[in-house]
Amino acid sequence: MRKFRFLLYKDYLLLKRDVAGLLLMFLMPAILVVLMALLQDSSYRALTESSVPLLLVNRDQGELGEAIDKQIEASRIFQIDRKVNEAVPTLEELEQEVASGHYTLGIYIPENTTESIRKNVARYVLAAFSGTMEKPSPDMVNFVIFIDPTTKVSFYTALMSTLKERTQKIEFEYVLNEISRQVNEFSPIPISTDGFSTEQVHIDIRDARLDGRDLNPDPVQHNVPSWTLFAIFFIVISLSGSIIRERQDGSFSRMMTMPCSYTEYLLSKAVIFTMVSLIQFVLMLLIGVYLLPLFGMESLNLGTSPAALILLALSAAVAAIGYGIAIGNIANTIHQSAIFGAISVVIMAAIGGAWIPTAVMSESLRNLSRISPIYWGLSGFMDVFMLNAGVMAVLKECGVMLLFGLVCFAVAITFNYRRRLDV
Repeated sequence: MRKFRFLLYKDYLLLKRDVAGLLLMFLMPAILVVLMALLQDSSYRALTESSVPLLLVNRDQGELGEAIDKQIEASRIFQIDRKVNEAVPTLEELEQEVASGHYTLGIYIPENTTESIRKNVARYVLAAFSGTMEKPSPDMVNFVIFIDPTTKVSFYTALMSTLKERTQKIEFEYVLNEISRQVNEFSPIPISTDGFSTEQVHIDIRDARLDGRDLNPDPVQHNVPSWTLFAIFFIVISLSGSIIRERQDGSFSRMMTMPCSYTEYLLSKAVIFTMVSLIQFVLMLLIGVYLLPLFGMESLNLGTSPAALILLALSAAVAAIGYGIAIGNIANTIHQSAIFGAISVVIMAAIGGAWIPTAVMSESLRNLSRISPIYWGLSGFMDVFMLNAGVMAVLKECGVMLLFGLVCFAVAITFNYRRRLDV
């Protein structure tokens, strides 16, 4: 135990003297999480809070035009203008404004819309009570909608579907009320449709989730765990460099002449860098909870299971340390380990969903992302942050990361054994 304590102290001194490595492990991830969260938050808000520029011309002076006007305004989808240069535009001017790109959408409600529908309903009621089989010819009411031709088809389809749904609901309610009013003029027993609900079917929209996968986190929920894992895995550069440096300057050979096994040598480094990883983990969570809200973003919700978070952090640390030890034993020079370690971690972060959530990736990329330990770490953090998952729910993710670390550790032992035989 005494020699292991000295090994720990030796690795602590090496880490303490590596100022550049410490800045790389702590300052860079902190800056990255703030910058990436801010950049993605602006894009996220632009997508979720944007409104469609709409020029609305309501020439109808009746109830239906007013109801449609209020419903469109209440939808909060549109940024509505009703005048151009302080004047209500004509149909031709409305078309010109949309064609010029000033508005995405233009809606024209013609004159006497309410009165035309009222007359149509009166004709239908009279025909129904007279027993005639001949259907009355209605006065057509044509709403004119202009849309910017550069608008994407998918956006156009969604927009028109929303408009049709709202206008048809208003028209149905109005026609129903008009029918009851017209019938009451003939019927000795008054009828009322006040208690009749036009929403008989309730649509319960839920997010379909399979074991917590493919969640859609906000920028804070995505970036804090992403760059936390990135920071933990980026210690492979310092860890592998430390192993190679000791091998090159001869200190490793001197330690092996002492009563010290190679396993103890690696375990001392693993303990020191595990402590570094946990400090990184706590620092990044504090940034998410306390610093990011100062920039106008949401505070990170840590879920309800601190034990699950600690288990995920330890598992990620084992995976990163095992990977760093493997690189340190395979690479021959510090330059090789630094270049390969940095590039490989960036690739693992990219395909693992650190930059772009896997939910928006193609199916082939989502399948590929499963080879990255960062993917499994992110999946576990998403479960805890968004689903309030506990320890049992993240055992699979932790198991995959632990297995990755142990396999890398075994590879390191194998290469060290072969290197000794070569010597």
